[in-house]
Amino acid sequence: MPTDRKDTEPMPAPDPDAIFQAVALGVTGNHQDGLNLIQPFVDAGPASTFALLCALAETASHEARDSHAPGTSFGIVVEDPAGPADITVLPPAVQFGAQFITAWANRDRPMARALFWALAEPSDLNGTDALADGITAVYGMAVAVAERVVIEQRRKREEPGLR
Repeated sequence: MPTDRKDTEPMPAPDPDAIFQAVALGVTGNHQDGLNLIQPFVDAGPASTFALLCALAETASHEARDSHAPGTSFGIVVEDPAGPADITVLPPAVQFGAQFITAWANRDRPMARALFWALAEPSDLNGTDALADGITAVYGMAVAVAERVVIEQRRKREEPGLR
């Protein structure tokens, strides 16, 4: 992690409308269009990219945070057909997404920032797709939560006697 970064530095506020639209596009199945909509945040540099990831993590962790008491500490549970498994069985991008969202849900901004830089710096230096893959994973997780919320809202609207 770069030594000139501070966890207290101001974080740029990404355009919430663009992020909302991107997640909505993902919910409708237009993942690529949604990713294209958030690409300008990535193009704007690391601070904007980190802020984007934080906004997506806020969406992805919203349901869990709302259903638990403030201050609840969240962890990561991974299971395969044989039972509990280590997070290393997941693809690296999914590992990053799970760890980043969990750190954000726990309001552990220093850990979220450390995870971001651990992925972003080598990706930038080596010209790999690791950061893009990580962003895509976090975006996908935010879309999955939004899809669940939409399904639940539809179910409630369609229940007899609730109209």
